[in-house]
Amino acid sequence: MSIDWQRAQERPDKAQKVEGRFLLDFRTKINNFEQQIKAKDGKIERLNNELNETKEKLKETEKDLSETKEKLSSANSELNEEKEKNQKLDSTKSNLEGKLKAAEDKASSLENELESLKDLEPKLDQIKEDLEQKERELEGVKKDLQQTISDKYIEIESLKNDFNEEIKTNQMDIGSLKSDIEAKANEIEALKLKIKSLEDFIEEAKGAPQIIEEIRDVMVHKGFLSDKELEDLLEKHLNK
Repeated sequence: MSIDWQRAQERPDKAQKVEGRFLLDFRTKINNFEQQIKAKDGKIERLNNELNETKEKLKETEKDLSETKEKLSSANSELNEEKEKNQKLDSTKSNLEGKLKAAEDKASSLENELESLKDLEPKLDQIKEDLEQKERELEGVKKDLQQTISDKYIEIESLKNDFNEEIKTNQMDIGSLKSDIEAKANEIEALKLKIKSLEDFIEEAKGAPQIIEEIRDVMVHKGFLSDKELEDLLEKHLNK
């Protein structure tokens, strides 16, 4: 008797009589299923391992891609720098070529001038001799000029000494004149005082014409009247 699966499903706790071949066949199928499941599990495990490896490779590949992109960006930057350098080099090359052309033209011009100077070489020898002669003449003139300057310097020093002596003499004369001026000024002040005194006396002595007459006589004969003589006249006439 085979397994009644409908009955087993309806009454799973109810026993059934099953022939051994059916059980063996069932066991074989179960073993096959287990083998298939085991094979699938192995395959799934291999696929999982492969998936993990693929993920790791993907990460590494993405990392390599990122590094490659960075290298590419750096390479592009370097390429741009190289392009700029090449442009600068081209510009420098162009400038150098222009300078080289100018230098070649200058060299050609200098060669022409050199040829012209070679033609002037005989004249240069004569000019050199004339120049040496002029230098000798100049040396003579310089010596004469130095001697003249030396003589003039001595003369100037002598004049300075004479001038200083004259200044000293003039200063002494000025000092003497100042003393004379001060003495004359003092004398003038004394005379002014004397005149003032005489005027005052004359004003007071208008009633004494005899005194005035005697003063006039003394002034006519002597040209001056001393203080002593004035006092004597006053004492003589005022004490009468």
